[in-house]
This record gives sequence, C-alpha cells and structure tokens, in this order.
Amino acid sequence: MLKSPKRLSGRNFKGEGTVNIIPKPLKIENAEGSFRFDSAVRVFAPVPIISSMFDELDETVAPDGRTVVFELGVTEYDYVLEIFDTGVKAVAGDAEGLFHAAITLKQLVECSDNGEIAACRICDRPRFPYRGVLMDVSRHFFGVDVVKKVIDAMALFKFNYLHLHLSDDQGFRIACEKMPLLTEHASRRAQTCGDGKPYGGFFTEADVREIVSYAAERYVNVMPEIDLPGHTRAVVSAYPELSCSGKPVEVATKFGIFSEILCAGKDETYEAVRNILGDVAKLFPCKYFHIGGDEVAKLEWAKCERCRALMEKEGLADYEKLQGYFTCKVTDMLEELGKTPVVWNEALLSGMLDKNAVIQYWKPGAKSAREVAAAVREEGRRVIVSRHNPYYLDQPYGYSSLKAAYEFEPCLAEFGEGAEAFVTGVECTLWAEHIDSAEKLFSMMFPRAAAVAESGWSAPQKNYSVFAERLRKVIKMLRAMGINYTSIGDSNPSFVKGIVETVAFQLKNMSRIDASSARNWRSIGMRPKKKK
Repeated sequence: MLKSPKRLSGRNFKGEGTVNIIPKPLKIENAEGSFRFDSAVRVFAPVPIISSMFDELDETVAPDGRTVVFELGVTEYDYVLEIFDTGVKAVAGDAEGLFHAAITLKQLVECSDNGEIAACRICDRPRFPYRGVLMDVSRHFFGVDVVKKVIDAMALFKFNYLHLHLSDDQGFRIACEKMPLLTEHASRRAQTCGDGKPYGGFFTEADVREIVSYAAERYVNVMPEIDLPGHTRAVVSAYPELSCSGKPVEVATKFGIFSEILCAGKDETYEAVRNILGDVAKLFPCKYFHIGGDEVAKLEWAKCERCRALMEKEGLADYEKLQGYFTCKVTDMLEELGKTPVVWNEALLSGMLDKNAVIQYWKPGAKSAREVAAAVREEGRRVIVSRHNPYYLDQPYGYSSLKAAYEFEPCLAEFGEGAEAFVTGVECTLWAEHIDSAEKLFSMMFPRAAAVAESGWSAPQKNYSVFAERLRKVIKMLRAMGINYTSIGDSNPSFVKGIVETVAFQLKNMSRIDASSARNWRSIGMRPKKKK
C-alpha cells in the first residue's frame, strides 16, 4: 500500500479566481506559480477509482518529487484542493469528497495547456444534497453500456442520483421474479407509432447489479421508478386481471395518456404491487424509490363497481381521494422495505400523502408551485425541483435553451420565503418518446445537463457568459468518453429558429399520440357523478 509523502509546504492564497471547472466551486483563491501535471507525477489515493482516473501516469516517482496526494481528514467542506508548484493535495472527510476533488483536478488538467495548472486553493461543497438525472428506458430502451456512459457523464459534473424510469404504458423494463409476464410480455410492443417494427428490451437482475455497482464506484445512487397507478397499460397487458375491466389490451404502441390503469378496488392489485416493489427494491440499495403518481386517467375507475364500493367503504369523496388511498397503501409497502417514497407533485392533490414522501415538482405554473409550497410549510415536506421548462431535456433547444436551463433558479419565488430549507435538490429529466438512439440522447442531454448540475452544486449567484466560457473547455471532455453533445451555439438558437424547432417538435408529438389521449387527459381530475 502506498504511503503518503510528507505534507506539502504552506502557501499564501489570496483573491478569488476563475478556472475551468463545472460546476463552479464554492471558493477559489489564487496563488503565484503553477503545477506541471505530466506522466511523471505520482498519485497517492486511498480510493482505487481515483488512481484509475490518472492511469496514464508512470509508476515511478517523479525525479523532482512532484506528487498528488488525496487523503482523508477533517474539513468543513466537501473537499479542499490545494495546488502548489511542487505538488497537489486534496483533503476530504470521506471517499466521496475525495472523488469530487479528483473530478475537479481532472477537469483542470484536461482543460489546461500542456498540463500546466495555476496554483490555487479550492474549497468546495454542494448547495443541495440531491442532484439528479432522469433516464427514461421505458419508451425507448437503452442497455447497460449506454447507462454506464450516462453515469460517467454524470460523475464528470458531480451529479449523484440517476433516476431510472423503468415502467410505462409502452414497456416494462426490469425482470421481476414473482411477476414473470412483465418481461415475457410487457417488455415488448408490436410497433412504435406505426413503424411496423416489433420493439422490446429489459434489464435482467445481473444487468441491474452491474449498473448499480458501476454507479456506486462513481458515487452515483440509482433510484428506480415504477409508475403507479397510472402509466400502467404495459402491466395490465401482461396481467389484465389487475385492471378494472379485466379485458385484454396490448402494450401501448403510441404515446400520450391511457385509461387502462391498475384497479384500486381489487385486493390482487395490491398483492401484485407488493411483489413488484419487493423484487425491484432488493436490487437497488438507494434509499429513495419513485412511484410516479402523475397523469392518472380516472375513466375506468368511474365505471368500476369495486372502485365505487371501496370509496363508499373508506369514505372517499372523489377519485382524487381514491388515488390518495392507493398511494398510501403503496408508500406503506415501501416503508416496510426501508425505502423513502418519491412522487410527482400531482400526488399531493388528494391531501392524503404520507408525510415522509418526497415531492418531485415538474408541473409548471404558479398554482402547482403554491400547492407544493403549502405542503412543505404545513407538513415539512422535501422537494426535488424538475420543472418542465427548462429542466425537461427532451424538449427542443428552441423551447428550453442552455441559457434558460442555466439561469433558472430552483428555489422558486412562488414557493415563498425559506425555500432553500425544503428544496432538497434538482433533477433534469430526459423522456424518451422521441429519443431512440444514444446519439440523440446525449445531444439532447448535453450541454443543458451541465447547466442543471451547476444549479444543483454551486451558489445561486450566476453569470451566463462566464459559465459558457468555462463550459466550452470542460464539455470537450465528453468527446474523449465517446459522448457527443450539441454545440453551445446551437443550444441557444435564435428566436425564429427556436419557434421553428418548437413547432416541428409539437407537430411530431401530436402525430405520435394515441387518439384517445385527449379524452383520457380530461379525466385526470374527474369527480363522481352526483346521485339523482
């Protein structure tokens, strides 16, 4: 085992500096001199992955004794990185902090001229504990290799949660031992939007373990999402007895909102959900488990005798309360499994949501934000901010530009005073209705995800032009990782080009949505008809 060399000599640091690091560190102090990082430098680190990040270095000690030392120690920051002309030293309270220091150093080296990096001290820590990326593998499936590349890119920008959207109307993407038809049947659809090509794919248990292990090495937690009780047409296609009607349906081949959902009035529904949650939870050590809760069409519930009987028995005044009842049952199951439930913000509407559930705020508008803020003030809830505009990265750059993503402040004014206390983090989401290749996925994700990363990590004071200048250097590191991205210029299209992009996207979207979607959407907030 390598022994750490003697401590580096002190240096007077003064004045704030600007360096090519994304996300921007909390504090940078300049000093005179520079450090030459080349193949002769020796790295000492207690974390194996840090050594592998600099594996191009020789095994022999540099003739002039130049070293890079990572060590565990006491600090008030996530990490402190000091760069001298004779060496580099990083100190952190845990291995994750050292990894973040290594990422910062790697960016400095890769963005430098011939490995010459200016002397400075960097004191850094994240603004929010949760910094996430959602990857939708349901609408279009992406395998282990692509997920690993996403994790690599996330680690570069200090994201720490990968949110895997594993189930939806168009496919169920994870093996469940107790529910085998979810992969034998629900993972496949006959075609996609009329293309005539059968489509399928899912993660085996071995795949999930590989992803989770790979992510853990890079200090990324993987949170699964099984959407409930809506967005479940694929589930009821495999097990029609779990729907209200019991009638057979196919896995959805178009997009939109579907009325074929899980029946809230059947005991067997809850037993099936318990089996799914148990099988999925054992594969993901992450403390969070997402259960969806958005866009639940209520048409089938309105026609279901079992649902009506349950509402009368439990004194549930409307279908929103029925959804609340369902969600409470599911959150109880998760808590038995030791998981903290996460839900989309529509789950608040019943007024029955478990007090421990974390709200993911996506739905735009002051009314939705006020609902979230009220729940937080009255119930002490935590919030992950993923507002549709500008954090939905599947939207065209003309609708949500890089600059808009960067300048968006997640502690929204409509949340009211003290928002910083209950916003636990940010998450950018990449839905895959129109993303069917890794190339398209990464071109939509970057560079906007880097802007979201900075909002999640850095202090809220922002300067877009300075950010863009830093980004021009750092973003090039993705290319060496085999990841493409959209140019900064194309990420901020002109007003006219932006309108053209947005209109083209909406027309394509409309052409790929199921004809019944508008009717189903209107039923989301429907109420029972009054008895005459």
